[in-house]
Order: sequence, then structure tokens, then C-alpha cells
Amino acid sequence: MSFRLDIRWHGRGGHGLVSTSILLCSIAVRRGLYALSIPIFGAERRGAPTRVYTRISNKPIRRRSGIKKPDIVVITDKSLLTIVNPLHGLKDNGIVIINAERLSENEYKMVSKYKVYTINAVELAIKADLKVGGIPVVTIPMLGALLKVIKIIPPDIAFDVIKERWHGELAEKNINALKLGLEVIKE
Repeated sequence: MSFRLDIRWHGRGGHGLVSTSILLCSIAVRRGLYALSIPIFGAERRGAPTRVYTRISNKPIRRRSGIKKPDIVVITDKSLLTIVNPLHGLKDNGIVIINAERLSENEYKMVSKYKVYTINAVELAIKADLKVGGIPVVTIPMLGALLKVIKIIPPDIAFDVIKERWHGELAEKNINALKLGLEVIKE
């Protein structure tokens, strides 16, 4: 059976969206799937809204354009809900994974028609001591949550890819952050 998963990441410059999308592609390829990361940015600076697309499929991927109708939207900063409309085009049965301890009533109304997972990725990154320049790296716990939600890639593959990409203490911090993201999502 053929499948394709279209993921659109929304965050801010400096959150590591491009690196995390590429990491997800490496993990998917190790699983025997096809994957493509498509960053979309111009002259953004740290803190400016950015987006990245990730396609995963069990067949070769020919489409290399942006994703207009994603299956999943991952949002690393909930303030983007009112700034860039990250939910635009999300499929009716779509999934939203959002970095938030909780959503306000208004934010909940914006996402309520989708399957929504909230994850306090800041807290999890701090708990794993995963920081760059003192700033928590929220994308790795969110990647863990995403892997738990999509259920097509065993976490052990992700751990192996992380160990190849980073070494020693940095690899362990990334693995711990990923594990925390996996654990926080409840079925």
C-alpha cells in the first residue's frame, strides 16, 4: 500500500526547523522510506517566522514544491497562530503538534477541529539540558512527539541516527530530549 505524509513546520528563525526536518528525513531514510526536506526562507533573521516542509513516502518523491495541504502541522511557537495562520490548508483530519503548556480559549477554538497535541517543549528541553547559547532547543522534544504520533518509525532508529550525527554528551542530551517528547504524548 502506498502512503505519503506531508508535514509543515512553523517556527521562528533559530528554532532549528531546518536541522530537525533534515534529521527527520535521515531517520525516515534509515527506516527504508523516502524523505525530502524543503526549507522555505529568505532573508529571515533569528526570531522571524519561518517554515519548512517534510515529505515522507514509501515511494520515490517527485514533488519538490512547498506543501499546501499538509497532513500534520508542527508549531514551535504558539504565537504564530495569530501571526501567520499555520493551519492554512491543513487537511480536515489533520494533526497539530504545538509547543504550548496549554492553549487559551481563543487558541483552542482555532485548532479544535483538528487532532491536537500540546507539548511543553521548552520545559522538556530544559529538563534534558538541551540548549544552544542558553536557549532551549524545542524541536527535538517536538520531533519525539511527532514520531510517537505518526507511528511509522521506531524510536531506536532515531536514537541511532542521533548518535551518528552528534557524539558524547550532546548526543545523550538530544536522545533524552527526544525520549521526553515520545513519553509526553498520550494515546
